Amino acid sequence: MKKLLIGIAVLALAVFSQAQRGQGMGMMMGQGGGNPLMLLAREDVQEDLALTSEQKEKLLEFTGQEAMRNRFMKFMQDSGMSFEDMRSEEGRKKLAPMMEKMQADMKKEIEAVMTPAQVKRLGEINVQFNGNRSVMQKDIAKALAITEAQQTKIDALNKGVGEARRALMEKMRNQELSMEEFQEKNKKNDDILNTEIGKVLTDAQKAKLSEMGGKKFVLY
Repeated sequence: MKKLLIGIAVLALAVFSQAQRGQGMGMMMGQGGGNPLMLLAREDVQEDLALTSEQKEKLLEFTGQEAMRNRFMKFMQDSGMSFEDMRSEEGRKKLAPMMEKMQADMKKEIEAVMTPAQVKRLGEINVQFNGNRSVMQKDIAKALAITEAQQTKIDALNKGVGEARRALMEKMRNQELSMEEFQEKNKKNDDILNTEIGKVLTDAQKAKLSEMGGKKFVLY
């Protein structure tokens, strides 16, 4: 049972990490959990967004642990794939459009609960959490006018970190690493990726990205 639970946790991390690449949803892992959907579970983010009690209650239907677990288990059931299938390269390619749809559906459901101003601010906070890695999101890459040559370099950097992440996931799945150890090592990899992407961006692009982050978010 313990190994099964670890497997579910590992695959959940893999699913959301892989899905973010095409959807502009941000990272779930590292840097405090930059996925906007996960950021909404933070009290300091809720306070910054000035969410009402009613909004918080409704958002729990999407971001609460039970809700996320049920959604993920349904996703697994609908995919018709085993854990082993999902971990293969072919399996990840098959899952990509399904994950993109799941993320897009969740995004629509959650944004329907929030005001346009709150949605915009959440995007700004997400940029601050992700830093330079935000350029892996399609909408931000477009806004920064990332060139084809830059995109090629960014994709190569992200691929390298992705391979390192999968190796860490495998170790956690085999109980060679604890969740805490995984998160620590994964954050180091994300920090390296953030630094390396910064070397690819022009000064003007970095200034624009900083501007997209809006006013400084104060961490608790």
